[in-house]
Amino acid sequence: MDKLLRVEEVVAEIIPGEFIYTRIRFRLEDGRYFYLYNIPFDIAIALKKINGEEIEDDRERLIDILVSMPEILEILGRHLKRVVISDVDYKTGAYSAIAEFTDGNMYVRRKMVPSHAVFLAKLVDKPIYVRSELVDQQEEFREYGILEDEYGQSDEHDDEYSEDEFEIDDFI
Repeated sequence: MDKLLRVEEVVAEIIPGEFIYTRIRFRLEDGRYFYLYNIPFDIAIALKKINGEEIEDDRERLIDILVSMPEILEILGRHLKRVVISDVDYKTGAYSAIAEFTDGNMYVRRKMVPSHAVFLAKLVDKPIYVRSELVDQQEEFREYGILEDEYGQSDEHDDEYSEDEFEIDDFI
């Protein structure tokens, strides 16, 4: 496996438009950004809650149930070692992640949907990494205009929108 870049910040974004557009923005140790697009809406909400954002919705989600069970979080935290966003399927554009677990005697690597693996790592405060090759490829795709989503959204995170312009409650 090539070089791994440690994720320093994970930000879930819910972007308004004709359709709701969700993504995760990762700030990496080398200052670059990596994105996962079209993540499940509930994962975006869960990551926002983990990051301390207030979500006004009285319906509970999986995160709410897990957080209310500290013994489950303690077990997950004891066994999960790290998450690595490791591969991309070039036919579908879908990324994969490896969640690495150990109990001290046995070591298990589980291939997961990356947004779910990231949620799990954030939930129990474990490190997240991205293969540098995937970051390089994503940058090349953006440079050549290959990486555009079907909603016409750009990957620029600074000027694209202001979350103050809408209420998340309008979408949940």
